[in-house]
Amino acid sequence: MSRHNLTAQELIAKAQQYEGIQAGIVDVHAVLDGPSYHATAEARWKDEHAEKAVCWLPGARSLLALAMHHPSDQPSLDWFERGNTAGNRRMQQISADLATWLLRAHHVHAQPLPYQPELGGVFLKDAAVLAGLGVIGKNNLLLHPQWGPRLRLRAVSRTSCPPACLSTILSPAKAATSPACAPALRKPSGPGDTAVAPACRAWNRTGPMPRTAAESMSGVSRS
Repeated sequence: MSRHNLTAQELIAKAQQYEGIQAGIVDVHAVLDGPSYHATAEARWKDEHAEKAVCWLPGARSLLALAMHHPSDQPSLDWFERGNTAGNRRMQQISADLATWLLRAHHVHAQPLPYQPELGGVFLKDAAVLAGLGVIGKNNLLLHPQWGPRLRLRAVSRTSCPPACLSTILSPAKAATSPACAPALRKPSGPGDTAVAPACRAWNRTGPMPRTAAESMSGVSRS
């Protein structure tokens, strides 16, 4: 099967072969223009999760949003040890496996994104809602139709847009030109423009960033 006939349904089915996983696909532009990027103020969020900053793939077009069920009788999935939790480690491994499969089986480049927006991730609740995985409740929790609020999220960026996926690549005219900030991420259009990925916002403010120096990246507060 080539990258041209891998449909959204087939990709989602592949992701959902993992126990307790549901998936959806969303346009990169829709997420970067989502409500969290418009509503969030500049801030630095510090935590002890052992994840590295990433710079997005050039030409990233869509996101595979992943949701993992956190059953109430498995609290150990959220216990923090050695810089991470068991649930997050499982999501990282699944994301990496899917990225490897996309490249080997379909010649599609994919990139597992960090959990934290300030390290190159996205606002995952926005991505999940736009991918059809749930809704935001009055208390700002993501509510899944089967699992309620008991879930964990990750995302994988991809350079292709399968049939049945309404994803479009961003205009090169809006792209950042620094090699530290991929063309899929646009620079702010003005001082009040917050609908832009944290990596590009930091580039616009401070100049080119080291590719692996998380401490040089100023992010935004989490949704």
